[in-house]
Amino acid sequence: MRNSFFCIFLFVIVSLSAKAQSFQGYRTNNYTGVNGVFFNPANIADSRYKWDVNVFAIDGYAGNDQNTLKFKDITRSFNADSLKSKLLTSNGDNLTALSRIDILGPSFMFSASKKTSFAVTTRTRVWANATNIDGRLARAVIDAGEVNNANYPYNFNVSKGDMHTAGWTELGLSWGQVLTNSDSRHQLKFGLTAKYLAGVADAYLRQSNLNGSIVNVGGQTQLTNMTGSIQLNTTDANFADYKFRDFFKFNGHGVGGDVGIVYEYRPNTDYSEYEDDRAFNKYKLRVGVSVMDIGQIKFKKSTNDAANYNVAIPPGGTFALSNFQDRSVSEYTDVLNASPYFTNVGTGSTEYKISIPTTVQANVDYNINDRWFVNLAGQIATSKTEGLNLYAFNSYTLTPRYDVERFGISVPINYNELTDFNAGISFRFGPVFLGSGSVITALFDNNKQADLHLGVRFGMPHKKVKKTDTDGDGIYDKEDQCPTVPGVARYNGCPVPDRDGDGVNDEEDKCPDEPGLARYQGCPIPDRDGDGINDEIDECPDQPGSGQFKGCPDTDGDGIPDKDDKCPTVAGVAKYQGCPIPDRDGDGINDEEDLCPDKPGPASSRGCPVEEVAVRITADFKNILFDFGKATIRPESLPIIERAAQTMNEQIPNSTFYIDGYTDNKGSVQVNKKISQQRAQAVASALIAAGVEKSRLTARGFGKDNPKCENDTEEGRQCNRRVEVVIRNIDQKQSTSTIRVNN
Repeated sequence: MRNSFFCIFLFVIVSLSAKAQSFQGYRTNNYTGVNGVFFNPANIADSRYKWDVNVFAIDGYAGNDQNTLKFKDITRSFNADSLKSKLLTSNGDNLTALSRIDILGPSFMFSASKKTSFAVTTRTRVWANATNIDGRLARAVIDAGEVNNANYPYNFNVSKGDMHTAGWTELGLSWGQVLTNSDSRHQLKFGLTAKYLAGVADAYLRQSNLNGSIVNVGGQTQLTNMTGSIQLNTTDANFADYKFRDFFKFNGHGVGGDVGIVYEYRPNTDYSEYEDDRAFNKYKLRVGVSVMDIGQIKFKKSTNDAANYNVAIPPGGTFALSNFQDRSVSEYTDVLNASPYFTNVGTGSTEYKISIPTTVQANVDYNINDRWFVNLAGQIATSKTEGLNLYAFNSYTLTPRYDVERFGISVPINYNELTDFNAGISFRFGPVFLGSGSVITALFDNNKQADLHLGVRFGMPHKKVKKTDTDGDGIYDKEDQCPTVPGVARYNGCPVPDRDGDGVNDEEDKCPDEPGLARYQGCPIPDRDGDGINDEIDECPDQPGSGQFKGCPDTDGDGIPDKDDKCPTVAGVAKYQGCPIPDRDGDGINDEEDLCPDKPGPASSRGCPVEEVAVRITADFKNILFDFGKATIRPESLPIIERAAQTMNEQIPNSTFYIDGYTDNKGSVQVNKKISQQRAQAVASALIAAGVEKSRLTARGFGKDNPKCENDTEEGRQCNRRVEVVIRNIDQKQSTSTIRVNN
């Protein structure tokens, strides 16, 4: 293979290729696992995987803004010689080209929690930019020795042209975090990657104010009448024969990073019936923004392989481009130093920095349903296209896709500033993925880019496993501390506690440590008056009482509770509603024992006035009938005697009596005395027969003495014929007195 200055640009084409926006189609998937961190570090937060490993992945791209590539260029592995011509040669000037390879090495991601994920990544990248290249000059260099006279002579004028290629390895540590509550409709995720950048190799060729002509002299392509300056450098890089082991020759060092955020709108956030909601693509709309590839790498210029030259080939002088044939990049300075037309003016500073190609990535992903999605993405290049900055191009991609766990297919439709419109396809079969962002365009038309990606990664996805709820309380067993007993969420699935065991749970129990009843909100039946008798059976709940009276008091101790006692402070009887037996006449003898309740009398007369007693005993004696002239009491008078005997025994049982008999004035004194005595004795005997103690009775006969009425008339004499009762010692005050009652 012919070598030249342009080989420092073309080394990446030896295997596949690189592209400006890597892994087109695949990058929009929800099942990229650890690889998602290379597109936006926030992607690994709330990942679909518990852990994920990338085994190997590669993405290559080559494109320019003037020449076209065919589909067969993809399928024949990008022969380096053919691609050099396709990328860098043209019939015009100001050609721009980009070639790139991106190798994702062994990388690992794991979910530390539902909100937090980490990843450790390895990645090797080679990036080549060409700016303001003169296409015919490039063809002359590449095809040196194969002269087409139709192309020459040719005059060129390059005011400022650059070709720059760099290779580096990245060791990254990524962190993804969900910033919002998991049950929120609006989810925000943040991601950050810190990277160590190990520079493998760097090479550049810079042309300033380069003017001259290309001629065919003796069948060889020659430079002539040329002025300007060239800057050349390569750091231990033979890009024409680059090996895998060369990626571990660290010739430069730097640090870099990526930062990203992802917003998701989740109108349906209830996945509580599943063990883990991370098995679902929960969003309806997702918006991601990231700033990728922030950083610089510091290289040292090679003493032998770096030089700045002033060029001065006179009109008659020539320099054969065949001088570079069969030479490695590290030998280019030897060739130029040997020519009198190239003056080495030194390299200047021995150290320099290159900026890696920083971009702002943004995408909007819409979930049509659980399987179909559409993604709109944009890439904004922020690196300056000057100096030793590596840079990308602005790019915009619309990608419809079918996306499930084990299979995915994406169709990226892209427009970018370098190669215009392209369409491709990407497949994912289990752990394997492959695709191209330009293959569809290449099938039907010529296009300006060729790209291809493939890789293998695998992980342990979160499963859509429904939770169990053994006790049916709506709290799944995994969160239920009492999985077999229905409970409530605030007690972690256990029932509301009932510390006192009274059947009223503590939330409703106003006395949670004392057994009670539901109708008293878990408290015991109250006892407001504190008498030990609860209010439900206490008929006097606000007055201390006793169980005998159902909680009511009995102040006067008469056996009648105060509530029923009309005389609660004076002992009484139930018959009178707790009041004492009344004594209407106030003689100290209650009405029930007082035979004369409305007239005062002594106890000895059962409450009757003494006169009244005597009257009661003898009132009817006037009606006692005797046989004429005899002392025999007629039978019809016996009830009178019996009533009198009853009064004597019941009313004045402690008194003694005189039974006195009287006559009128007719007859002799002796006869009247005798008959009056006999009649008095007959009454006394009748009283004794009726139950009066004999010792209590004394019969006396007084004849015609002590008349009550005049004896002048029959009525008067009838009045004087009588039996009288004299009551003796009726009480202490009257023990010696007598009361006479006429009859």
